[in-house]
Amino acid sequence: MTATATKSSTELAAAFEQEARRLLEEYKIPGVTLGLLTPDGDHFVNMGVTSLENPLPIDDDTIFQIGSTTKTITSLTCSVLVAQGKLDLDVPVRTYLPDFKLMDESVAAALTVRDVLTHQGGFKGDIFEETGNGDDSLAKVLDILAESPQVVPLRGHWSYNNAGFYVAGRIIELLTGKSYEAAVTDLVLEPLGMDHTLYFPNQVMTYRFTTGHNKIEGEMVIQRPWILPRSSAPAGGTLNSSMRDMTRYAHYMMSGTMPETLKAEAQDGDSAQPAEASPLTTLDRSQLWKPQRPIGDALNGFPGERGQIGQSWFIDEYPQATIISHGGTTYGHQSDFWVSPDRKVGFIAMTNASNGHAYNRKLSKWIKRELLNLTATEVPDHPVSPETLSEYEGEYLILGLTRKIGSHVEDGRLTLSIPDTTPGATGSKPAPLRFIAPDRALITDGGDLNDMGVEFLRDGNGKVDFVRLGVRLYPLEDLEAAPALPLTEL
Repeated sequence: MTATATKSSTELAAAFEQEARRLLEEYKIPGVTLGLLTPDGDHFVNMGVTSLENPLPIDDDTIFQIGSTTKTITSLTCSVLVAQGKLDLDVPVRTYLPDFKLMDESVAAALTVRDVLTHQGGFKGDIFEETGNGDDSLAKVLDILAESPQVVPLRGHWSYNNAGFYVAGRIIELLTGKSYEAAVTDLVLEPLGMDHTLYFPNQVMTYRFTTGHNKIEGEMVIQRPWILPRSSAPAGGTLNSSMRDMTRYAHYMMSGTMPETLKAEAQDGDSAQPAEASPLTTLDRSQLWKPQRPIGDALNGFPGERGQIGQSWFIDEYPQATIISHGGTTYGHQSDFWVSPDRKVGFIAMTNASNGHAYNRKLSKWIKRELLNLTATEVPDHPVSPETLSEYEGEYLILGLTRKIGSHVEDGRLTLSIPDTTPGATGSKPAPLRFIAPDRALITDGGDLNDMGVEFLRDGNGKVDFVRLGVRLYPLEDLEAAPALPLTEL
C-alpha cells in the first residue's frame, strides 16, 4: 500500500495546497516554495513574492538561500571522496591538515572528519567572521577557529557546530585541488543536475531569486546584507537553490535517482544506467543516516521525542517510517527539508522570512499525519519541586553578545528570557517552560518557539552547568571561563 492510498493524488495535492495557504495567512510570510514528494508523484505549491520591495511571483525555479541543509551536501561530497579512495572519515583531521590547530591541543590531535560531520568537536561552533571573497577564505577562518574556546570535551555534551564544517570544507579543497564551491559543484551538484544551485551572488543574480525578510515587531523588514560571508559556505552560509533542484536532491537521497535515469524512465518506463560514471551512482546512501549518537531532544520530531544524528542528517525513527532531515536559517531565510527513504515521501519548504520554521513545522506535521500516519503523543507534565526549579535559575551566556538567556522562577513556574537575535530586533522573548521529565522541558506560550525542547545538563557533582536550547549548549554564567554559543542557526 502506498502512502497516498487514502486519498487520490488530485485530492492530496488540493488538500496540501489548501493547508499551505491557510497557514500562510497566519504567518504572513512574503514568499514560499513547497514540495510534497510521494510515491504517486510530486506536488508543488508556490505562493507570494521574491521581495516586498521589488516583488516577482515565486515559481519552481526561484532561488532561495537553503542555509544548513548545505551541511548534508558537504557531507555527501566527503562520501564521494571516500568512494574515490581519497578520504577516510575515521582518521585524525591532521592526516589532511597537518597544521590544524585548536586551543586544546589534545582535541586538535584526535579530532576526526567524522567528528566534525556529526557535530562532536566540542569547540566554539558559531564563527561567522568576514575573511574576504578570495579562495583563501576557508583557510583564514580556520586561523580564527584556532583561537576559539573549547566549550566541552571532544565527543562530550552534544551541540550543533557550524565551525566543524569549515574544517571539512578545507579538507575537500586540499584533496581536490579546487575551491570548496568548485569541488562540490563538480562532485555533487552537476552529476545530480542541480544547475540552479549556486554559491555566488554574481551567479544567483542572473536568475529569479528571493530577498530575506526579518519579522520585527510584527512587521516584515527587508534583510540587508543579503548573504553571509564566503567562509561560512561549507556550513550553509552561501548556498542557494530552487525547488526543482532540491527535488532532484530529495529523489537521490530517497532512491538513488540520477538525472539520466529520470530521462530514461520518462521515455520508456524502464530504468537505465546513468550515462556518466559518478561515484554517486553506487554510493551506499544508507550510511549517511546510520545513527552515530543521541543528540537530546529531536530537532524535527514531535514535542518531547528524542533524536539522533547521522552523518550530518538528523534522524527520527518510527515503526511506520524513518525520517532524515535538516533545515537552514540564514539572513532572513528559513528552510526545511526531510525525506523518508523507506516510504519515498518527502517535504521541502523554502521561505524568505525569519519565521519560516514555525510555518514549515505546522505544515510538516500535517504531511506526517496525512501520508505517514504519524501523530504526536501527548506528553504529560512532570512535577518539579521548588528546590529543583531554583537550581535552574541564573543567566546563561551567549558568546559575542552582551545579552544573556535568563532563567527565573515566577509563581512556581520557570521561564526563560531569550534575546531576540533577529538582525534589527531588540529585547527578549519570554519562554515559559513545561517540564516533561527530570531536567527536561518544552517551551510553551513562546510564539514561534513553541514546543522547542529545553534540557538542563549537570556536571559530575550534580550541579546544573549548561542549558541545551534546541540543539545548542549555553553555559551558566558562573562557570569558569564560560564560553557560549550564539543563537544564529544555519
